[in-house]
Amino acid sequence: MGPLKISNEPGPNGRQGVWVKFDVGAESTFVPCEDWVGVDLDGTLSRTDNPGHFEPPYPLGEPVLSMVEMVKSLLAAGVTVKIFSARACEPENIPLIQAWAERHGLGRLEVTNMKDFGLIRFYDDRAIQIHPNLGLSIAASLNASSQAPTQQFYTR
Repeated sequence: MGPLKISNEPGPNGRQGVWVKFDVGAESTFVPCEDWVGVDLDGTLSRTDNPGHFEPPYPLGEPVLSMVEMVKSLLAAGVTVKIFSARACEPENIPLIQAWAERHGLGRLEVTNMKDFGLIRFYDDRAIQIHPNLGLSIAASLNASSQAPTQQFYTR
């Protein structure tokens, strides 16, 4: 992904936050100050092709550099980024993940395995995006038709 294009302008109704162009060719999305972006760890932010990754003690891999750059651009713009990982089910893993993030220039990010209403975007290697209220995957609808329903976001 790499660094994102971000502009610091007021949002709808003067809300504080930033406008982020998350995808090439897409319109910018408003990210309010109180919201956050979640990034999965294994396979998204951290590589999983290291020796022993899928065996105890499940060592963390090297960073996926394009994702690290994307996260850095969000952080530099003041967007809250949290590492969203099943590893957080075991509390003793959280300091290890935070140390990994610090070693790779991301600072001491919050680590969670829980969504809340502030989660505005989530990057994950396993997730399947679904059209809201339709129960239809984005990938399936793109394969079937170029007239796929659109998602509803704040856009300019």
